[in-house]
Amino acid sequence: MSRNLGVTELVRNTLPEWTVPIFEVTALFGDEFVVVGVLGLFALAGAYQATSTNDTNQLLPDRTAFVLAVVLGGLALTLVLKTAFGSPRPPESLQAVPRESDGFPSGHTMAATVLWGALAIWSRRSTAQRRTIAAASIIGLVAFSRLALGVHFLVDVLASVVFGLGYLYLAARLTNEQPATMFAGAVGLGTVALLITGGETDGWLAFAGCVGGAGAWWVSTQPRVQDIWTSITQ
Repeated sequence: MSRNLGVTELVRNTLPEWTVPIFEVTALFGDEFVVVGVLGLFALAGAYQATSTNDTNQLLPDRTAFVLAVVLGGLALTLVLKTAFGSPRPPESLQAVPRESDGFPSGHTMAATVLWGALAIWSRRSTAQRRTIAAASIIGLVAFSRLALGVHFLVDVLASVVFGLGYLYLAARLTNEQPATMFAGAVGLGTVALLITGGETDGWLAFAGCVGGAGAWWVSTQPRVQDIWTSITQ
């Protein structure tokens, strides 16, 4: 069944070509490497918070660790879905920036939904309303940028938002927001990503990210490591 509703053609034919670089930059808010970078900054902020409050010897607060696990698992799930569906992108004649990978769902849009959605739900910065507005704005811009660049259909980006929000809901409900359970789930998703891609580079990166994140968090919870951390920060 065709996913083309004519929206991508309309957007591409309406927008001037000079907007292409702008939308390439906008799409970076859902780029997997930018997502990982934001996660790193979020982890550092969590570690700083744990150090400055001095009410725990944890390197990372549980809430911070949970968000890391959720997003890493979400990136792996995105790869699983794209590989499983294996649907093509719009024709090259529509693509402002040529892409050859699978087109459904939109990886950038789903990654943005998982990252910024998770931060809106579980971060404590600002107010819940402002976080929600900021997350919705970023997700919307990333989704639109994929249409503006001609690399996805409208169905792709809408489904990506639904998949991402559904994943966040299930992650919270099934794990009771416990980092250990969520990291176990992320490792499971990373393993599925590795297997379903047949050991391709993207599969290995997803697997290594989930396993590495889980391993680093487990090490950080060991009493000896926490004692060392406490002695350094006091």
